[in-house]
Amino acid sequence: MDAAAPFGATPAPFELLVVEVTDQGKRRPSKVARLVPAGQRVAVVELLAPRLVWFGGWKFVLSGTEEIVSDRGTLNFAQSWVCRLAAPANAIGFLARHTHDKGVELRHGAIFDRYCQKSKGQLAISCVHAQALGRHAVCADLFAPSVPDASSRSLLDTDLQWMSEERFALTGLCEWQPGVDQPPQLLRQGWLCEYDLAEPVEPVRKPKSVR
Repeated sequence: MDAAAPFGATPAPFELLVVEVTDQGKRRPSKVARLVPAGQRVAVVELLAPRLVWFGGWKFVLSGTEEIVSDRGTLNFAQSWVCRLAAPANAIGFLARHTHDKGVELRHGAIFDRYCQKSKGQLAISCVHAQALGRHAVCADLFAPSVPDASSRSLLDTDLQWMSEERFALTGLCEWQPGVDQPPQLLRQGWLCEYDLAEPVEPVRKPKSVR
């Protein structure tokens, strides 16, 4: 085929969960993406070893493998999910809380501290040539489209660590400049992402006329 053909689609919005599980007989946990119908707990389909390969607007693509059990055994085949987030009407982008400080992972409470470093903007993820790595890699960028000259935040070798109903976590590498005369370093970094919601605008009250 010249292009990928859609195999199927969900008839209604599903909850997408990306979690780590440990199967019987395996010591190391493996990552799996699950589509769960609303109000239920059992997934209707699973994607093994999911990788986030593209993100734009409210759409994103997960690639991995699916399994089908037949009389010949377990068949593994490549699969991709094209997903659309059911974003709130007042969502204007994403708020990313930084999970590391100069390569050191922060404790959970520090991530939600009011003084913790945060970034806001539109999220874009694609496979590009990362000059700092000297190769192609999946990279994430947070940018503000309304501010053309604003610098963007970048995350190299981006990986989707987990996803829940309200948040998702990205991990990767970021460039850090230790000093003026020192070369930049690549340090571990992560973004804990949630919707950035526009604050409601209160209507302007007109002063009452007095006679």
